[in-house]
Amino acid sequence: MLLVLACLVTGCSYERAEPGLFNRPMTQETTAPPLRPVTLDQASQASNPDLPVVAEAIWTSTDGLDITMRIAIHAVRRVTGGTVLDWSVTPLHGPGLRPRDPLPTTLNPGLNRPGAGYPNIVLVDAARARIYRPLTSRGWGSACLCTPLALVQRTLRLGYTRVLQLAFPAIPDALENVDVQLATVPPFRHVPVTPPGMLPLASYPADLARPAEPTPVIAITRPFSYRPAEQRYLIMVNAVYTSSSFTSIAWTILSLDRGRGLQAASRPPFADAAPPHRAYNPISAGGPQIKVGAGRSAWRARLVTTKLADHGALECLCSDLRFGATALRRTGQQMHVITNLPPLPAGTSRVDVVLPGLTTFTNLTVTPVPDSTFRSAGPAVRRTSFWTYQAEQPHPGWRSREWPTPLPRADHLRAFRATVDAIVR
Repeated sequence: MLLVLACLVTGCSYERAEPGLFNRPMTQETTAPPLRPVTLDQASQASNPDLPVVAEAIWTSTDGLDITMRIAIHAVRRVTGGTVLDWSVTPLHGPGLRPRDPLPTTLNPGLNRPGAGYPNIVLVDAARARIYRPLTSRGWGSACLCTPLALVQRTLRLGYTRVLQLAFPAIPDALENVDVQLATVPPFRHVPVTPPGMLPLASYPADLARPAEPTPVIAITRPFSYRPAEQRYLIMVNAVYTSSSFTSIAWTILSLDRGRGLQAASRPPFADAAPPHRAYNPISAGGPQIKVGAGRSAWRARLVTTKLADHGALECLCSDLRFGATALRRTGQQMHVITNLPPLPAGTSRVDVVLPGLTTFTNLTVTPVPDSTFRSAGPAVRRTSFWTYQAEQPHPGWRSREWPTPLPRADHLRAFRATVDAIVR
């Protein structure tokens, strides 16, 4: 009786299952309510109450435009021959912009991978130390099976959500959740993976266009000169996030005068003080380290292999400093970056953050990362259409009211190259 009452209160659904495509139960029937029809009033709004949001974060562009945007994760879906990530960008604020205004076409969302045709987004299986990279074309240019950022950023409007999609290799059948890591924001932890033919349900209406919360600052350096840039900077630590699978330092670089920027920032405190022998991205935010307790060695930025770009090279799992290097030539410009590290010992509540050659912040509080599975109301069967990949006419993305988004065709998934890398530190 208690179980029945609990299900009535929380909206549990009883399901009858049959074996699915991946030899796991696939629901054929569910009592979950159908998607609500979109009315004319809802169609004029930026949000859709049926769009599930399992995780979200705020980021401000580092291109001199200072566009604040909300990045949200909606679903990680199993499909035949691959995995599909549904995510979105909602611009919230920009100097001189009003709701519905188009964003400047020069906007840089900070996720374009330098020299590649796919974004700097990965799925992480921490238990198996695996990194799943986007599916890429087998020809020249490494184009992804996705909604390209270069196209989407030209269609963004203030206060409106644009839903994007990115295809990845198939992940193990036993993997029920993954960490989703974008290069500009802290990783999203334990994003649930839905079975084939199913979608997560919205646990509550999410207003993605609501104002952004203030960015915290828990530590700040004194002004210092960085010789390679011939420029003075401040570094602010915004937060130290921790989970069972990673630690992440969110920090901000502020330029105090004019200079050369960070195009050559391959030294600490910005970059790794002891990079690997073959570093794929030496100009990256790999500088900060973490210490727990006196006398212990420091945790350093996570390193992964990069089979697609350069066999034998290792890559820092952190923000690439080159995407905002030009803007930082000017006075008063900021760059928000992320450094990902291995997980801390269970129960750790405070750490020291070391900026080699500059300073050490002691006894900083760590912030637990929310488990994204708690923001999903559970999967339900939904009929989904398909979209066709055309290299000469990429898909521009979807509006929030067009959820559920169609999936890439199975034959296109097979035509793209799958890359799985390994975490080595």
